[in-house]
Amino acid sequence: MTNPRRVTRQDVAREARTSVAVVSYVINDGPRRVAPATRQRVLDAIEKTGYRPNVIAQALAGGRSGVLGLVVPDISNSFFSALAKSIEDEVFREGQVLLVGNSAESAVREARLITSFVERQVDGLLYVGVGHHSPVEEAIRAGIPVVALDRRDRFSDISSVVVDNFDGAAMATDHLVGHGHRRIAIIAGPSNLFTSVERIGGWRKTLKAHGLPDDESFFFEAPFSRAGGYQAAVSLFRRGTADAVLVADEMQALGVLAAAADAGVRVPGDLAIVTFDGTEQSMFSVPPLTTVGQPLTDIARHAVALARSTNADGSRHIVCDVELIRRRSCGCTDQIRENHQAPTQIAVHSGTWESPPEEDHNMTKKVGRIAGASLAIAALSLSACGSSPGDDPNEDVTITFVTPHKGVFDEAVAAFEEEHPNINVEVQIIPFAEIAAQTQARLGAKDSSIDVIAVDPPRLPSLATQGFLKDVSDDAADLKEALTAGGIESVTWDGKQYGYPLWTSDNFLFYNKSLLAKAAIAEPGADNASRWTWDRTLAAAEKAKAAGAQYGFAFEQVDAYYALQPVIMSMGGGTGLEGKDNLTPAVDNPQWIDFGRWYAQLYSSGLAPRGVASAQMPDLFKNGSVAFYIAGTARITDLQKSGLADKWGMAPLPYAAGGRVVTPTDSWAVSVSNFSEHQAAAREFARYLSLSPDGATSTATKFNLPPVNQKAYPKYIHYIDGIAPKQTTQYGTLLTTDTDEHAVRRPPSVGYVDFETIVNKAFSDIRNGGDPAKILAAAQDALDRQLSQYR
Repeated sequence: MTNPRRVTRQDVAREARTSVAVVSYVINDGPRRVAPATRQRVLDAIEKTGYRPNVIAQALAGGRSGVLGLVVPDISNSFFSALAKSIEDEVFREGQVLLVGNSAESAVREARLITSFVERQVDGLLYVGVGHHSPVEEAIRAGIPVVALDRRDRFSDISSVVVDNFDGAAMATDHLVGHGHRRIAIIAGPSNLFTSVERIGGWRKTLKAHGLPDDESFFFEAPFSRAGGYQAAVSLFRRGTADAVLVADEMQALGVLAAAADAGVRVPGDLAIVTFDGTEQSMFSVPPLTTVGQPLTDIARHAVALARSTNADGSRHIVCDVELIRRRSCGCTDQIRENHQAPTQIAVHSGTWESPPEEDHNMTKKVGRIAGASLAIAALSLSACGSSPGDDPNEDVTITFVTPHKGVFDEAVAAFEEEHPNINVEVQIIPFAEIAAQTQARLGAKDSSIDVIAVDPPRLPSLATQGFLKDVSDDAADLKEALTAGGIESVTWDGKQYGYPLWTSDNFLFYNKSLLAKAAIAEPGADNASRWTWDRTLAAAEKAKAAGAQYGFAFEQVDAYYALQPVIMSMGGGTGLEGKDNLTPAVDNPQWIDFGRWYAQLYSSGLAPRGVASAQMPDLFKNGSVAFYIAGTARITDLQKSGLADKWGMAPLPYAAGGRVVTPTDSWAVSVSNFSEHQAAAREFARYLSLSPDGATSTATKFNLPPVNQKAYPKYIHYIDGIAPKQTTQYGTLLTTDTDEHAVRRPPSVGYVDFETIVNKAFSDIRNGGDPAKILAAAQDALDRQLSQYR
């Protein structure tokens, strides 16, 4: 006998035709008022469903849960682990319990954790924020005290407890100057973070005070991780400009020490190091690290005290002292603790931030530098995953990787070769328009010179059915552990896996802010709830064109099924392939014809540019000629480096009025050729690109596409946030919503290449003025003939 499913508040909400939040307000008698009729409907639903609050909910009804919530960005980082322990000790001493959530540097995950804590009605919320996405306003509205730790939230006036990062960095840099060093570099964290900005400022101020150089040759930016420190150190050694370095985080410093050991750089003989944090691990490195120690006990005490206060008390900002703990990594011989004597500052909310230094600490924000500090060098953290690197583990092997993506894999290849010194990877670039035909021809001839192939997932079934791709289903457990279910599904055919997925994708509505303002058009909202219809989008595009825009609207991928499938399906059409194995065409039905007329009108009206190829579209949007533009996230970095920087915005992909929302998904994978003479080495390389967080992060941040590797995804979101923080405030949340609720795959079929070729030609003919009904009827006949060979 199975146990009956427990009735939840979601069940009550469905029965009462209201939200879960309203059900909670009724059960807890607040904090918001509920209309009498709605309240009665909820009470009736509770009785009908048999819902009973659990013990925790009953305790919450008393007004306090006795629980505080803490969200940290990386629980594996020793500083945040030590901070969590200190806070837990303080909370326990006060007779309470601490819930800890790890956001993994993901704004989406952080939002979910904070929402979860709010729903559990914690007595107070402590968090180390990821960028400026934190949805803490919900907690504040619920009357929950909120305290920002480590990273002050510059976009709100939430109470905070931080340390004097500026003077701590200045003190550390001055100490290195005192040792006689004159070429002092910095390995900073992501420069969009408050802590990084302050530490960079302290470093620059001290160097300028001593007349020492602080130009870009001494500046390195990297994630707060061992891998980030390792890669930054490799770059530092290559430049050869520094004899000392301030490292902004102990995890980074451990990576620097590892890189120094690998490169034969003596610490402190060749390179003196001072770092930040002062956790226990800095005592046991070789050599022990000189560090700016943070007073974790004081931070915890202040944080918990603020979390127990009420929002009515006003926000307060506390700056704690730091101390320089001298050990051997800087050249000192004895351990000495040098206290920073500036008193702790407490600023009651007055609209200003009070910090001990009197100088102006504002720094010009740097964005995009993380791409240069690749995560891929982290050779220390990746194991060989059980496969020998070549036919003979001691034999030098060269493998060939065929891809259309020039430059995307360079850093990942370098990192892989660093970790596998007996495997050399040659990257062979084939233009996107030619790769399908060349791959088919060469593998059809059993060409053994191809080892690893970049594969677009809808084309995978054809290659697998012909016996061209290695079945890697024995890696299914590793795929499941590391990757998203959608990513795995994209490389699965007939129940088997024939590749390692790299990225997923989505399209968005980009817009030119200046052209919209000129036409008095309100900018579209950035969240799912604000998604525009196609009618509204094109009406706005016409208005922008009338106000002076050369073109009102454009698709980046002109005539491409990938870009147009969501429009067709939102208008009520199907994918264009149906039946057994997706081998029956369906492109001449009324819905497809309606779409064809809609598509033709875009170009015949002059709203969209008829004679411009896809390759020229990005420049057309960047030079201010187009008001609304459909493209993917790969365009974000390009826009921020152009003359349109910060003059653009992005919104959800539109949908047809009365139809469903449909968005594209999936992206490229890598597969191993069945004819490769070095399959073990090829497979090891493919696994690295997909299953290794460092390999996956490297290519995702280079290509600006979301990785399907679950550990790489939060780093990618953080990277995008650093590139364009104002434009991407809702990006992570929207991408998750689209992927979970709206994404539709291109139809997997052994005949997909034939299908895409024929329908893309049909779209081109329609764009150039052909009759949609006649063109699609001809396409239907051509597809029926072409696909019959596979049935």
